[in-house]
Order: sequence, then structure tokens, then C-alpha cells
Amino acid sequence: MSADLVIATLASGGQPATKLANVIQQLVIEAGKLGELEVANYVRSTNQLLTDEDVDAMAPEQLAVVRDHLVKVKRFPAIWLVRLSDGIDRGLFWNYSDERIVQIMRWGRDSKT
Repeated sequence: MSADLVIATLASGGQPATKLANVIQQLVIEAGKLGELEVANYVRSTNQLLTDEDVDAMAPEQLAVVRDHLVKVKRFPAIWLVRLSDGIDRGLFWNYSDERIVQIMRWGRDSKT
């Protein structure tokens, strides 16, 4: 899973972990300003994250059980975990400035547009 490499890099400490943490922080700040964070439904009683489609697909009796435990949250887009992991795995992550990585991540390609 792509999150495994990201978590392992953060857990390793040192310069790579610091760089990755800085990039993640900048991504969240920029995405928050631009409304690019994903919205999910957090079920407090079970610690589950559900999409709106998951909630809509619940049987009425199932929804009745969790309705009071649902909280809308914003989260880091899953595609960014894939992109971060890919950049780390290919060794490209360490060749760019934090700002450039954020730009590449948000646009999904290595361009200045």
C-alpha cells in the first residue's frame, strides 16, 4: 500500500522524514486554501471513514445506528499518498525543493502550469 512507504519514511526520522513532513504540511495548507481536501464522513464510534456514497448506500436501520456518530471531516487526498510514495520509491522526492514537490503534487505532473 502506498501509505506504508510514506509512514515508514516518516518513522525513520532524520532529514528524509523532516522533508516529507514539511511537504505534507505545505500540501495540506495549500489544499485547504483552495478547497482541494477531500470530504469524508468519520464515524466516531468505530473510527471508520466513509464516503458520502457509502453513507447513502447504508440500510436505514444501519444508518440510524451511526447517524449520531457521523462527523464531516476533511482529509488528505488518497492520490497524493500514491504520488508521494511513487516519488520516494523512485528517488525523485529528494531531488526537488519542498515548494516544487508541492507544485508537482497538486498538478499531478512535472510541469510549471
